[in-house]
Amino acid sequence: MKKKIAITGGIGSGKSVAARYLADLGYPVFSCDEIYKEIIASPAYIEKIEHRFPKAVKNKRIDRKALAQAVFNSKENLQFLNSVSHPLIMECLLKKMEKVNSDLVFAEVPLLFEGDFENLFDKVLVLLRDEEKRKKDLVLRDNLSEKEIDSRMQSQFCYTSNEGRLRLKNCNACVIENNGNLHDLKNKIDQFLTVT
Repeated sequence: MKKKIAITGGIGSGKSVAARYLADLGYPVFSCDEIYKEIIASPAYIEKIEHRFPKAVKNKRIDRKALAQAVFNSKENLQFLNSVSHPLIMECLLKKMEKVNSDLVFAEVPLLFEGDFENLFDKVLVLLRDEEKRKKDLVLRDNLSEKEIDSRMQSQFCYTSNEGRLRLKNCNACVIENNGNLHDLKNKIDQFLTVT
């Protein structure tokens, strides 16, 4: 029986690194970010975004940086964007996962808990990483200011809160502490695969 497994964690926790490793091992791996790139090119989606965020659309294309600036400073704007994009992304993702002929299929889902999507998967692989390490890498990787990083981190699900721990427990989550090197992370993923 096919198992659908979500890979999630806060910004800079190592989701993409884990996803790449699983793909290198030969597993089918999908990315919500890649699916979002397909969706933001659709005229119907662009129209919805332009109506709410006119400055985020230039020459009939979404300017992702302008859109990010509009939403990460406003809870209301972020909720609107998520309410428009998340259902479309998840619908497309689940269709793609179903079509794959494999016992294990993975998806990198950054906002899994924020969107209440954890129960759409058989298992959830959560990557946790020290905040300071995440911030350091994000400055290098995405060229973001500390203020932008803090704003994004604060808008995300808190895995270590009481509510966070309870939701992890309720959705059959496996938590991987990703504070070591790449070799350590790969070993932990290998261990996860042996019990999945």
